[in-house]
Amino acid sequence: MKPFPIIKHSWGTIYRFLKMKVEGAVLVTAIKCNVFDCLSEPVAAVSVAQRLNLHPKNTELFLNALAGMDLLEKHNGLFTNTGMSNEFMVTSSPAYLGTFFCRVHDWYESFQSPAQMQALLKSGPGEQAGRVDDTNWVAFTREASAYQYCGPAQKIAEIVRSLPEFPRMNKMLDLGGGAGFYAMAIVSAHETMTGVVFDLPPVADISREFIHEYDAGDRVSVMAGDYTADAIGDGYDLILASGTLYFAKIHLNEIIGKIYNGLNPGGVFMSLHNEASHERTRPGDHICDFLFYELSGMDMIFTKGMIAETMVQCGFKSTRNFTIESDLGPLDIDIGKK
Repeated sequence: MKPFPIIKHSWGTIYRFLKMKVEGAVLVTAIKCNVFDCLSEPVAAVSVAQRLNLHPKNTELFLNALAGMDLLEKHNGLFTNTGMSNEFMVTSSPAYLGTFFCRVHDWYESFQSPAQMQALLKSGPGEQAGRVDDTNWVAFTREASAYQYCGPAQKIAEIVRSLPEFPRMNKMLDLGGGAGFYAMAIVSAHETMTGVVFDLPPVADISREFIHEYDAGDRVSVMAGDYTADAIGDGYDLILASGTLYFAKIHLNEIIGKIYNGLNPGGVFMSLHNEASHERTRPGDHICDFLFYELSGMDMIFTKGMIAETMVQCGFKSTRNFTIESDLGPLDIDIGKK
């Protein structure tokens, strides 16, 4: 299996800029102009302007802003990338995330505009309330899934590898697994374990492409379907649901019951998600990120303990939960054992 890049830095700082109006615009402009490609070595602003056919004076002003955001360093009038920018913002880097950052920024700008929010606040959800456009997930999976192998997949694999059940695991399911990088990372940490990535048919086609690209076809297969309605298979020792149960909240008992039935005795279900506390007001970033969906009529926010309680109701004999820091922010993890 083709190895994932070895990640040296966190990209959480860059990600947080996307939620800021001016900083987000500066970041995306730099990405689209390939500014970081010119700055692997210290150079003057005029050299960058000449290479990219930009206005010389404005180029220096722009690079000053990037330096102010700690994306560049400036010494004696020369600019160079920080280590973080070299790793994630240079197009030739195996950990390049520019496309991902632009895609997220477009989502914040286009799908959460003040005009849309004002209309929803005044009139409420429309006829499409509660529906997710599959085409958005297809485009995101194809264009922006690289972020998964730039830290998150490795971290998830490390958590799974630390489970006492891990050495005895033979087969796993990544539910709503998208590109399949989480499944690939987990099975590659085990000598013999195989994995199945389950996602909607259009997304599953892309999953197969990535699995083929990473030479993982002998360890990871793909199953296409809608897990809220279709069978997910059985005989699993691990089922992973990373950030997908939000979109199936109204079916939560049914889905977790299906997960329970799909596990072997002693099998493990691990859900990665965010939970709300303080009467659904914390963490603030999470509440704001999901506000547009919620205003559109989609109930997607889990309150503290909701998933673990549903696990117990569905028959899991034990659960435990903890929170980790990720590049996307705090992440809640619930683990249930059958």
